[in-house]
Amino acid sequence: MQNIKRFSCCLVFLLAYFLTFENSTAFSQTGMVEGTIIGLDGNPMIGAMIKIDRKDITQHFEVKTNKKGQYLHAGLPMALYRVSVNFEGKEIYYFDNIGIKSGESTKLDLNLKQEAEKARTQPREPTKEEKEAEVKIEAAKAKHETMKGRFDKGREHLLAKQYEQAVEEFKAASEMDPKQHVVYASLAEAYKGLRKYDEGIQNYTQALNVISEKPDPQIEAGYHMNLALIYALAGNMDNAVAETKKSAELNPATGAKAYFNLGATLVNSGKSEEAISAFQKAIEIDPNNADAQYQLGISLMSKAQITPDGKTVPAPGTVEAFQKYLQLQPNGAYAPTAKNMIELLGSTIETKFSADKEKKKK
Repeated sequence: MQNIKRFSCCLVFLLAYFLTFENSTAFSQTGMVEGTIIGLDGNPMIGAMIKIDRKDITQHFEVKTNKKGQYLHAGLPMALYRVSVNFEGKEIYYFDNIGIKSGESTKLDLNLKQEAEKARTQPREPTKEEKEAEVKIEAAKAKHETMKGRFDKGREHLLAKQYEQAVEEFKAASEMDPKQHVVYASLAEAYKGLRKYDEGIQNYTQALNVISEKPDPQIEAGYHMNLALIYALAGNMDNAVAETKKSAELNPATGAKAYFNLGATLVNSGKSEEAISAFQKAIEIDPNNADAQYQLGISLMSKAQITPDGKTVPAPGTVEAFQKYLQLQPNGAYAPTAKNMIELLGSTIETKFSADKEKKKK
């Protein structure tokens, strides 16, 4: 019987020891965080909310500072935490990757006045994210400078009419930065110089696609104007007229210029009939466009008829166009030719300029 009692006592002792060990182990898995918060005025920050967020799982704790600016939160499981100081609903500071250790207290004090003074006197160490962003910015700058160098070189070749070299430089620039519409427009002009009109059309179209992300009516109008000229050179008059119309709609101030340029391109391509319509449209938009009046007269001369007795019969509007030019530009670069054309056609030079001259004689 004595042996049984002793065994029972030992069992009770071991059970008590086991329970004590279990309780001790459970308690040692937590720690606490404490500290004092001093405000910008150097006084304890009362009622600041300390938010404690576990980083491995979603678990949140909160505690407020007392009248001395002190706080303490115990029973925090062992883990990494983000501890933030909040006041009046705004986060004003945070401690990141704070490790809570078993049975230990982690002290996190904050003196905002000292931090502010430190920030004024000492450069702040950039964060990892800021350093990575800076590296990306520098890489982008270097890439842009390289792209700009290729683009500038391409412009030099283009001005020198070295179109093959220009194409090579502009293509390289477009690959480095496909968001630069001016590169595609310049590439289109280089292809135009090579008379590769399909490639020119393709690149002006791409330039318009890129600029559509940040529309600029004036630039777009210019691109449509130049695209129209390439269509005209390629013999696609329907698209040439359509693009010129778009240009005029986007920027009415340059509408007359768009149609004049189209007419000039058509004249140079030997398409006088189509050029007449373009110059007439330019004059419709701007009746005082002297150059358009003169070019219209020149283009209409291609429709003049020669009678059996050798007399030149001009197409309707020919003489009027030359006379209008002289009225607008009596001493213009084309004035001598315009006068000769009128005399050749057997008409009187009726201009405001000559009329004023007659009044002075009287």
